[in-house]
Amino acid sequence: MQVESGERAMVIAHYYRAMVGRADVWRTRMDATSNWAIGATAAVVSFAVSNPSTPHYVVFISSILTGSFLFLEARRLTFYHLWQQRVLLVEREFIRSAVAPGSHEESAVDEASFAEVLTPHLGRTAPTMSLRKASARRLRRIYLYLFVVQLLAWTLKVSSTVEPSESFASGARIAAVPGAVVIGCVALVFGTVAWFAFRHGGVDRAGALHARLPD
Repeated sequence: MQVESGERAMVIAHYYRAMVGRADVWRTRMDATSNWAIGATAAVVSFAVSNPSTPHYVVFISSILTGSFLFLEARRLTFYHLWQQRVLLVEREFIRSAVAPGSHEESAVDEASFAEVLTPHLGRTAPTMSLRKASARRLRRIYLYLFVVQLLAWTLKVSSTVEPSESFASGARIAAVPGAVVIGCVALVFGTVAWFAFRHGGVDRAGALHARLPD
């Protein structure tokens, strides 16, 4: 089917609107997951801290829920990033050239270059961001703060149940598991989460524009 130059611009305009719509939908889904994580943390921490008879390890339920929401939100971020990447491609390769100041020749869109950049994305929904990088990004943006709140709530809960003559480790004990082991496991888990968040870092949007699609 032959497509005229004017019709190409119309196709790209509709494509751009569709990608913006998809990005908005997945952004809303990500916000919903964040709200679930915040609500679950607030509910579990409030219940554990306000009730003296509640054991301290109940706080870890919020950590498990937060980890589950983190995985779900990271997966949603990979798709949001895909739609956002396509929006930025159109803005950078087409719209910016079309509205650039200067003569018509200077602002003309290089259709061959634009097609070369955009064509690999058409007909595919494979995310260009890895789940590992997406998890690290969401950790740095919001989930790491939730884990810190949970750690502080657990520390407060253990401290409030320990008698003046007892040590913090004795209050952290879980059944037959010594308190020192529990503290070591908590430090290891939360330390690993913090290391993971800063080790993999965020996302360079400028460099991600031409990220290679997976085979």
